[in-house]
Amino acid sequence: MRWGYGSRPFSRNARYFLAASFLQSLGTGAFNLLFGIILMNSGQSETFLGYILSLGLLANGVFSLPAGILADIWGKKNVLIIALILTSGGLMGQVLMPVGRATALFSLLFGMGQGMLAAVTLPLLAENSDSSTQPYLFSVNFSLTTAALVLGSLCVGKLPGLFSAHWSLVLFSVLPGIAVIFAALMGQNDINPTARSRSRTQIDAREYWRVVKSSRVARDVFVYNFQIGLGAGLVIPFFNIFLSQKLHASLDLVGIVMSISQVGVASAGLLAPLLMHSLGKVKSVVIFQMLSIPLLLMIALPQSLGIVIVSFLLRNILMNMNNPISGSFTMEITPLKLRSTVSSLVSMSQNLSRALSASIGGWLMGTMGYSSPYFLTALLYLSASLFYWRVFGPHEKESVQESRIGI
Repeated sequence: MRWGYGSRPFSRNARYFLAASFLQSLGTGAFNLLFGIILMNSGQSETFLGYILSLGLLANGVFSLPAGILADIWGKKNVLIIALILTSGGLMGQVLMPVGRATALFSLLFGMGQGMLAAVTLPLLAENSDSSTQPYLFSVNFSLTTAALVLGSLCVGKLPGLFSAHWSLVLFSVLPGIAVIFAALMGQNDINPTARSRSRTQIDAREYWRVVKSSRVARDVFVYNFQIGLGAGLVIPFFNIFLSQKLHASLDLVGIVMSISQVGVASAGLLAPLLMHSLGKVKSVVIFQMLSIPLLLMIALPQSLGIVIVSFLLRNILMNMNNPISGSFTMEITPLKLRSTVSSLVSMSQNLSRALSASIGGWLMGTMGYSSPYFLTALLYLSASLFYWRVFGPHEKESVQESRIGI
């Protein structure tokens, strides 16, 4: 079987990583869809849900930077294995002990696992591909994980009819643990053994912060992703609640909508490299983000359930087409020695901002109405798009040339 599309098939390490990524996404995606609704139906408030979500995102963001350091010291494969174990344990703990402090503790463990996973994903994809396969590998990884969300959404909407909701979530929580098998089969593939050996004695958090301050790429990537994370955290974790509480959609319909959304996103992810070649990476990111803004406003000012659903589907496709393009471009313009650091910063900026805005989003929905966060998200996406174009647009080719000589 040819695992790849484009000019060449993917490496063995890449294939094992794709399998592990698929399983953990299947578990976490299904969990995220059902767990929030269960908490709301049990009498918890939007504020409590925002609090739990923000804790996981906060742990994700805060732990991303030390996870990048650990990846240089222990190796990315080992950090990946630890990440999958923490993810599985954190999910299962929230299911088995969904009360107060216990839920908060396991949400933190889950966030730590996701932070470690985010810190190694982009470097592993970049290191296990070459210039001809890299854009396609990023897109296939994105589309496979999205397809996992489709299956998870479909199954999680049906399993509560066969099992209790809690046992359904337990089954999905095991999947990231099973993914450890595929991660263990990967070969350790550290491209720069000298840097890795040096890192065992010399790398610390202060050195990483020095890199952040001195690297233009690191600073600009951090600022851009922080704005996107702020906007996403206001609305994305709550859209299933928006459908079920404001528009009174059934659980089955919510599952179907999320599944259809992910099918579109997965298909769009595979098209992303083709559009990237014709439009350019920076222009593609900016155009897709700008087109999503009117759709956010249509969700915020709903005239019918159908219009909201169509707007949501189109908005998801447009925004998520950016992920493989911006991820590939970020690694392309980043010098090899800084890739783990910059990957950690991407995760940290997105998740710290999402942790902040998720708590704000829950409060806004509870006090100012379910539509209010969408207006603020539209403004943040506009700001991020203009920033991305101003910073990366005029220098796309120049940045690529500089990164290849290690500047």
